[in-house]
Amino acid sequence: MYVLGMTLALCCCSTKEEKSPDSVTTEVKSESNVKHLYSFYDFCQENPGCEISGFSGNEDFGRWSNGDTATIELMAVPKAEVTVKLDVDRIICPDEPLRFDVEVNGEKISHFSTNGNSTVFVNVPKENLGADGSIRMMFIFENAAKPGKYNPENHDGRKLGFALRNVTVYGYCLNKD
Repeated sequence: MYVLGMTLALCCCSTKEEKSPDSVTTEVKSESNVKHLYSFYDFCQENPGCEISGFSGNEDFGRWSNGDTATIELMAVPKAEVTVKLDVDRIICPDEPLRFDVEVNGEKISHFSTNGNSTVFVNVPKENLGADGSIRMMFIFENAAKPGKYNPENHDGRKLGFALRNVTVYGYCLNKD
């Protein structure tokens, strides 16, 4: 169903873009009753274009999570099928995968393990979206660590998990007019 909806949205739609210096949101309307949303958030920028907590300041490669949890607040089309793409630039643990849970609006929806420099896709069930399409995505890290754990010469006091380069939200829903 998701693939069919995304295909319909991309094949027979017009677009309306809203741009800020740090994010792009495109709402696609279709004559086939499909509503599609695409939003891009750049974590290399000072303002990634969405509300965040538990992240350090921006660096040229992205932004480190800082602590055992980090949160991103995003928006999608209400009652949409949503996939959130996380471009993970690097992780703190060099010899083992970073393990973390993902909660959306307080409900655990996924568990991931990544070795960094990878893309993680989080499918968000429409039942987990807020009534207005809000997505409060929390990452709960099992093995976040201070860099000194792996390199005694590194005195960075932050407890790091992953560095995000950017986040993309893809969503669609069928209008029932």
